[in-house]
Amino acid sequence: MESPDKKKSMSLKGKAVIVGCGETPVDRLGRKPGEPRTTTPQYLAWATRLALEDAGLTKKDLEGQGLAAIYTTTYPLPFWPEEAAEILGISPGYLLGGGNGGASAVSLLGQAAAAISSGVVDLVLCVAASAAFVESNPTIHPGDTRDFEIPYGMMGPNSKVALVMRRHMHDYGTTLDHLGKIAVTSRYHATLNPDAYLRKPLTLEEYKDSRLIADPMRLLDCVMPANGGKAFIVASPERAKTLRNPPVFLLGFGERDNPTFGLRSHSDPLLMGIRESGKTAFEMAGVTPHDIDFLELYDDYIIIVMMQIEDLGFCQKGNMRFFEATDFSYKGDLPIQTGGGMINCGQPSTAGGIVHIAEAVRQLRGEGGERQVSQAKRGLVTGLGGLAYGKNLGCTAVAILGNEL
Repeated sequence: MESPDKKKSMSLKGKAVIVGCGETPVDRLGRKPGEPRTTTPQYLAWATRLALEDAGLTKKDLEGQGLAAIYTTTYPLPFWPEEAAEILGISPGYLLGGGNGGASAVSLLGQAAAAISSGVVDLVLCVAASAAFVESNPTIHPGDTRDFEIPYGMMGPNSKVALVMRRHMHDYGTTLDHLGKIAVTSRYHATLNPDAYLRKPLTLEEYKDSRLIADPMRLLDCVMPANGGKAFIVASPERAKTLRNPPVFLLGFGERDNPTFGLRSHSDPLLMGIRESGKTAFEMAGVTPHDIDFLELYDDYIIIVMMQIEDLGFCQKGNMRFFEATDFSYKGDLPIQTGGGMINCGQPSTAGGIVHIAEAVRQLRGEGGERQVSQAKRGLVTGLGGLAYGKNLGCTAVAILGNEL
């Protein structure tokens, strides 16, 4: 077992900063003949250009530096970072890859910070893109899914998370009113975000009346697939001093994979591995949930947002009175999903998780516009790799960001 002193010396606190973000507009084109088409490589290059412009860098600045690319459904190859380098026309000195599903964006932030902290590089481009509606990618079901799940009605994550949602309702009395409050607040923030895809105001009744997908889950409980590209650039604090934007520091980071095997007492099907990754991030940052000004939580499903709030320690498990009493809006007690989240901004495959990092950066720079959280100093961002929903989410990653150390 490592000593506490060794763990402290390995801390990433303040060792890396985010200096630029780039997000292309998202769309759902390509499903019908004759619709305009943008490919994954085009989205990748577009997002990179936007991130470089935001940071005040050029492509030449990436030569010999770090490149972190997230594997996507359209390019599921182990050498995807090399493909990204070829597409972008750069020659990296260090490659990182994210194959942790929806946890990849936050996971890569930690990997980039570790590479910078070790002195290997002082810049890392983290990028991902997807054009799922453009490129044909046949679904391949592994034997266990094909033989033991699909014949019994388990048609992917929607069906599995519906069981989680029903269990939460059964154990804690969770209602559509509790969940709808999260959905309505997220949409309210999206109406204030010019980059959001879904900007029409949403009422609680509209949420409750949306069609069933897998009982009790409804359409407005689920994330929306989309085409698009996302990128962010991580730098050393020293390099950041030469760039145009105020730095956004990584204060704490934690990741936990396959929690049900790592913790033999982890038997509660409603307890997520994010409890452990969050604890690590809080300890590294030297803060508690009370010190966090806003949350940007991975939101493939509304129930998963609720469970993260519980398991990260913002309230006790199943405390529905907390969800009834708390104002989650940007001007409230605990602002969440201040840009609308993936559910309203769209999820370009695993690139979608970068939405939350980019929004946290905007808030900490004071660039939130109408939805700016007052005096925001620290924000918490999560990523969830739902590679095994039956195992309390296969990978969870948490980052605490701040505009000062």
